[in-house]
Parts: sequence; structure tokens; C-alpha cells
Amino acid sequence: MATFQDKTSIKRISRRRKELLSLYATAAGFLYGVIGISDFVDVFNNYEEEKTSQEEVFLALKRLAKTDEVEYSCFDDCIYGPYFLPEYPDDLEDARYVREQQKGKPRYIPDKEEFLRYLDPGYREPEKPYADLKAYILKHKLTENTGIFGVDGDLLELYEMAQNGENLTAALEYFTDRGYRFSDINSVNSFMKVVANTYNNTRMYENNGFTPKEIFEQFERPKLQPLPLKPINPKVGRNEPCPCGSGLKYKKCHGK
Repeated sequence: MATFQDKTSIKRISRRRKELLSLYATAAGFLYGVIGISDFVDVFNNYEEEKTSQEEVFLALKRLAKTDEVEYSCFDDCIYGPYFLPEYPDDLEDARYVREQQKGKPRYIPDKEEFLRYLDPGYREPEKPYADLKAYILKHKLTENTGIFGVDGDLLELYEMAQNGENLTAALEYFTDRGYRFSDINSVNSFMKVVANTYNNTRMYENNGFTPKEIFEQFERPKLQPLPLKPINPKVGRNEPCPCGSGLKYKKCHGK
């Protein structure tokens, strides 16, 4: 069976077509972190009338990467965003873990205009939870640092941590290492409640671009079964004490 590499000499792809596929690969890398080429084909074909194939994607992205600086990598039938560099074993292991977490989950596919906004590495949506966190930090004067090297930079770092599925403990360690000051445990808990809200509203790699809140509200909550309304009557042995509290054996009380 011929591989993609075997066909490189007979497959001609225009410069314009390669650049279009590269735009989508870049946006997908920022939104999903890592995506299989077959899944990427589905995403691309959802937006574009001229459909693509796994072969075309593989060849186009590989060829363009040889001549242009790109913000993605192609390896092992996957497209990796800049957070993962597959040439490094630790990054490759992390990316494979994300791929395992993605299995069985739906993929977030916004409209075309929204999807292409992810070409901007600083773009995040929804923004409000991060704006709320910034307002909280400034209101409570948790740090004196401002700007890109202060709160704004810390929020970008937090976004990357949340997007990659790092836990809240790691987030708290980051802020304390950055010199954030808390008066007592209550102030820590209050701050982390706001941080948790940003996590729940961050588009995560392991959720295929969905936020934890969306995953729960759209796909998990509908599956929850309501508790039974009728009381549950546990089985009681005939020689065990009666549940009514009379002190008699069940067979001599309500078990007659």
C-alpha cells in the first residue's frame, strides 16, 4: 500500500491551496492542541466548498513547512499546535495523553469566522471569566505588577495552563510563586473560586475545544437520571431489629 510520502512526486498542490490548508492547521493547533489528520479533514471540509483529503493535507503541510515558518508540526498522522513539539519525547508523551483524553468526546466546531480567530495566538473565548479574574486581582490588590509582565501576562499563562488541563493546585502554585499576596486561607479560597470559574470556561485541548462547563451542560447533564421519588425500603432480615425502632425483631413487628 502506497504511503503519503510515496506520492509526493505525483501530487501537485498550488501555493494558494497550501497556504489555505496551513491557515486552518494553525487555527486548529491553537484551538485543539493536537488533532488527527483525518479529523482535521472533517473540520476543513465543514468550512470549505473545495474539499480536501488526508493525502492532500499531509503533503501540503509538509511541503509548506520546508519553505515557510509555520506554527504547527505534522507527525504520526497528527497536527500539533505550538504547545507541543513532537521532536521532544516529553511533549510527544503529553500530546498522546491529550489524544487519549479527547477520545469519545464531541468536537467544538464554531462558525468559520470564529474558528479563524484562533489564528491569533492571544485569542481566547469566552473572555469574560478572565476579565472577571483580572478585576478581582486588581480590586483586592493581590499583586503590584501590571501589564504584560504582570496581571495580563499571568492571565495568559493561566489560560495556557487551563487549556492544557493542568489542575488548580498548579495554578495556585504559579500565582504564589509570582508573589501574589493573600491575607488568610479565606482569601485564598475566595481567589481560587474565581480561578476555578475561568477553568470551567476555558476551551481545553482534552475536550476537543469545548469548555468543561459546555461538556457538562450539553452532553453530561442530559444523561443524569433523577433520583427516585418513592422511598427506598431496605431489605431487613426476619431476625434483625425492626427499622421502626421498637426494639423487637422484624418478624415479630412489621415483618408479620
